[in-house]
This record gives sequence, structure tokens and C-alpha cells, in this order.
Amino acid sequence: MRAVRRTFGSFVLIGVCMALACSSDDGARGPDAFDAGDLPEGGPVGADDSGKDAATPTDAPVADGSLLSPTFVYRDINHVLGTGQSLSVGAVGSPVLSTMQPYDNRMFVTGVIAGGTGLTSFVPLVESGVETLSSAFANHVTRMARAEVLVGQPAGKTSHDLLVSAHGIGGQPYSALKKGGTLTAYANGMAQLQAGHALAMAANKSYVVRAVTNVHGESDSQNANTGYLANLLEWQADYEADVKAVTGQAEPIPMLHTQFSSWTRLAGLPTTSIIPAQQLASHVSAPGKLVLVGAKYHLPYAADGVHLTNEGYRHMGEDYAKVYRRVVLEGKTWEPIRPSSITRASAVVTVKMHVPVPPLVMDTTLVSDPGKNGFEWADDGPGTPTIASVVVTGPDTVVVTLSAAPTGANPRLRYAFTGVSGALGGPTTGPRGNLRDSDATPSPEGYKLYNWCVHFEAPAP
Repeated sequence: MRAVRRTFGSFVLIGVCMALACSSDDGARGPDAFDAGDLPEGGPVGADDSGKDAATPTDAPVADGSLLSPTFVYRDINHVLGTGQSLSVGAVGSPVLSTMQPYDNRMFVTGVIAGGTGLTSFVPLVESGVETLSSAFANHVTRMARAEVLVGQPAGKTSHDLLVSAHGIGGQPYSALKKGGTLTAYANGMAQLQAGHALAMAANKSYVVRAVTNVHGESDSQNANTGYLANLLEWQADYEADVKAVTGQAEPIPMLHTQFSSWTRLAGLPTTSIIPAQQLASHVSAPGKLVLVGAKYHLPYAADGVHLTNEGYRHMGEDYAKVYRRVVLEGKTWEPIRPSSITRASAVVTVKMHVPVPPLVMDTTLVSDPGKNGFEWADDGPGTPTIASVVVTGPDTVVVTLSAAPTGANPRLRYAFTGVSGALGGPTTGPRGNLRDSDATPSPEGYKLYNWCVHFEAPAP
């Protein structure tokens, strides 16, 4: 039988049809007070009449090293804003793990979850009350920057320390968290931006917002928000426009986010969700703007099956840090594991994947097998075939063999798509699959920082 090929100029993902264009793959110490006058040494930045940062000769792009992007511009203060709902602020992530700051990463004196007032100085970044992703994220970024990315850079430019501030609010949909939303989240983020910039200017230090981290999706899944893709695009665009209006920076403001992976524990006990599809769609349709780190089914979940444990938040922070390094420091494209093409010959379906660090591995140790390694076949005809086997056959290739050649209309290949109603989220119970890469990035806390395939439903031939 003639082989049929389907490449992804368009996806049908978890029940949502969206026109997408594939992105290219470029390869793979105590809480002492710290005010503006104590900022680390670095090249000064003046202010123009509008109060925005004015470039000086010291702000020229750094020399092209072996890893650092040749267009990267050094700044003294690298601010990362954090938004989302409960997982963005470490809900139930206790006891705290990160109580010491091993580098020079900072937070506002009001804490990691900084609020919108009292932002008068910086202190070393540590966690308080709950473990958020913040410390693990910042510390892993700084470790990689010092040990690998910035090696060989000029004196005074061999570290990349972060100012991190979170302003997410638990249990809230996009409509509450957005610019002009019903709650104070976005306004608090803008207050954190204004305060960070003002403290930097007062100390004659250069300042930039490098990224926004986002952990979100639960409430919009419960609300069956079919417009979530458009919401994500608007969310990132608003941050970028409002940040640049304050700082005058040329650097983009990517939003790094992860797929929602615990929908089976929500009210109504659904088996599928429309949100992970739209999160993937945003990554593909706005390359470099909305950057999908990956799914979250591989992380340890708390007893409620929706939130993460303290170790889970710390692991998630390191996952975000790897992607920040690639996108911000190295200036490269990030692609999570997702299909790049599907072909079929009779009952044999061959899937080529984007793979950050080949080869692909089918891992049933770190994530238990939910059946067929998380793969499903669906079509609209009678007698839909089942999956007979799933095998990794190459560094970027998975072969799915069906019980018979499909004949139904609208054929789809799914992965980590359907969960068990009421099941806890996580690597042994939630919606999940077993496909990962071979990323050997060292973890400061000893985690396995593999990249796991994202939730998807893709059209198949």
C-alpha cells in the first residue's frame, strides 16, 4: 500500500482545530537587607527624558562565546516576573526547601510572592511559607550561566543573577489575572516592574525584564474556555508592551509556560481537557513569544492530585531554567518533544518528533505505563482499530502499529490525552505517557531533568 504522509502545517489538538506553522529546531546567604545602593557592580546606565534606560557603550552585545548568544546584552539586574494560579505560587508546597541563597539572586523585601506595595529594597532570594518554583529556577539559571554559558566573558560579566517576583493568584481564570482583570495580579506585576526599574535607576545600574513565567490552566479548563489560545497570545503581548513602555528595552519578553496535566481531579471529573491543546498551539503559532517548556505529568503531585509537592515545585523550576537558558542566554529556539510529521503505511504509523536531546526513550520507570505508553488512535468510523504496539525505532522516531488499517474519517493520533476520571495527577495515576528524551543536564538537587513528550492530539493520514 502507498505510504501516506502528514506534516503539520495544521494540528487538531485535544478537540480544538487550530491553524499552526511548525517552528524550526535549532538543535538542541541569610535574609540580610539589600537596598539599591548594594547592587552588584556593572556598567552604568543613564536615563533619557522619559525615565527609560538609555543605552551606553557598555551595553553593547557581548563577545560571541561558544554558548552565549552573540546578540545578548549584559545587564546588572535581570528581572523575571511570575504569574498564573496556585501552582505559580507554590500552593501546599511545604515545608520550605530553599532557605539559603547560594548565588546573588534577589527578591523584593516583601518576599517571593511580592505583592504590589512596600517594594523598597532587595534581599537574597529564599522561600518562605511554601516552596515556589522561583528559587530553583533562578539558582539553576545562575549555576548554568556561571559554569557553562558565560565562561570566557569579560571580567564583571561572568554571572547572570536574577531578580524574581511572583504575582499569581490561586484558583483564578485568565479573566481575573489579565491586564484589566477583576483581581490585582497584573497590577501587582506592573508595580514590581516599576519598583525594580526605579531601584536600578537610583543605583545607576542597568535593568531588563528577561521573561515571564506562567503556570496556569486549571480554572479555564473547568470553564471550558475555547478562547484560551487567544488569551495566551494577548497575555504575553500585554506584558511585552507594558514592560517596554517602562524600560525602553529592545529585548523581547517571552512567556515560558507548561501544560496543565491534572485535569482528572477537577470538579466534574473530566477525562480530557481542551486547555493543553491550546497551550501547545500558542507555542507553535507564536514562536519565541509563548514558549512551551513541556507537560507536568512527570512531576510529584501533592495528596490532592492537583498541586505539586515541595520537591515538585523545585523540579519544575529547574525545568523552566533549562528553557530560559536556551532561549534567553543562548538565543536559540526551544522545542519540546512533539510531532513534526506522521506517515502511515496500512496499519503502521510512523511519527517523527522534535527531540531536544536525542535519542528518544520509552521510560516506564519514572512514569508508569497507562497503557500503550500513553498513545491512542481515534477516528470517526465503525470498528476503529486499537493499538497493537508502540516502539521507539530511532533517535527521533516512534512507530505505532494498529490492529488493522484504519478506514474511518478524521483519523487522529493522541498522546497523554485521556485520563481516568477522578485520578490524581502525577507520574503513576494522571493523564500521562512514557516518551522522553535523553537530556543529561545536571540538576543541583539531583532530579532527572529529562524532557517529556507534551499532551497532543494530531491529525493522522
